[in-house]
Amino acid sequence: MSKKEEFKIFVTTHPELVDYVNNDNMSWQKFYDMYALYGKDNEIWDKYFNKKSVSEKERNTSFSDIFETIKNINPDELQKNIESINKALGLLSAFTLKDTKKEEYTPRPLYKKFED
Repeated sequence: MSKKEEFKIFVTTHPELVDYVNNDNMSWQKFYDMYALYGKDNEIWDKYFNKKSVSEKERNTSFSDIFETIKNINPDELQKNIESINKALGLLSAFTLKDTKKEEYTPRPLYKKFED
């Protein structure tokens, strides 16, 4: 198996590297050069893999964290904020919604001319 094929397998097992390339932080050539020089088990890869695991931890909040956040919400403050938002939306809708009353169309009688 060639070094290039080994690198492709390495990348498929570590999809974190794709994020670095997509964000223009690194290029595939630089990653391949590092792979060719240091191999797949070197500690140089730790900084690229640990960053992903931290973001996974941030995304995986537990139920207890969510419950703790909800428990710390002050219901009175929440009610005041909802009322303020409701008032602002009411004012905004009053400005944007025009009175849509339309005058009924009454056709001109056929026997009358325009200047009558």
